[in-house]
Amino acid sequence: MKVVARVLLVAAIILLVFLCWKSIQGPIDFNAEVKRRDNAVIQRLVDIRTTQVAYRAQKGTYTADFNELAEFIKNGKVASVARSGDLTEEQLEAGMTEAKAMSIIRTGNEKAIRAAGLWDETKNAPQLMRDSIFAPAAEVLFPNRKINPDSLAYVPYGKGAKFEMAVDSLITASGYPVQVFEVKTPYTVYLGDLDKKLLSQKIQEVLDRPGDRYPGLMVGSLKVANNNAGNWE
Repeated sequence: MKVVARVLLVAAIILLVFLCWKSIQGPIDFNAEVKRRDNAVIQRLVDIRTTQVAYRAQKGTYTADFNELAEFIKNGKVASVARSGDLTEEQLEAGMTEAKAMSIIRTGNEKAIRAAGLWDETKNAPQLMRDSIFAPAAEVLFPNRKINPDSLAYVPYGKGAKFEMAVDSLITASGYPVQVFEVKTPYTVYLGDLDKKLLSQKIQEVLDRPGDRYPGLMVGSLKVANNNAGNWE
């Protein structure tokens, strides 16, 4: 009987130690996994923002269609400016600006360019060069890594769930219309398989903060013109 009691006591102690460890280690593991998944979702949102901004620069508007963004990355072109030459301090002090210089150079009138002091004798060409070069969108937007354009719509760790994306137009305080877009996903989409209690606490902490807080990650806004900022920034 004493042996049984001792075994039960040891088992109870082990269980108590385990529960104490779990109460401490559980939140640590949860937060570490949340951070890992947050980073992946944030990177995807940044990629979407980068593509939206470039898409608008070419098309004149944002898009709410992920297929259009993917197609733009695959086959679109993005303009970049090739630069060579700069104005001298003397030219700047004399009132010459790059805009003035380029307006003269773009006339192609060598006599006028020389008269303005903008001819480089060593190159036998205008002093400045500012040309737009169109390159594949994927190379310009993501020069240091390759991305799968077709994955842009999908939330990492979301088990096939897609981001919510929409576009709209707002009127600024000064009365001017401005285009906006918003892309978001709630925590429940990519954290839903983690500890339910800790996830509920995380969501409630966000909702308890002052202001209209979104319990998830998002970039841009349909409510305010926020320069396409992410809510993690």
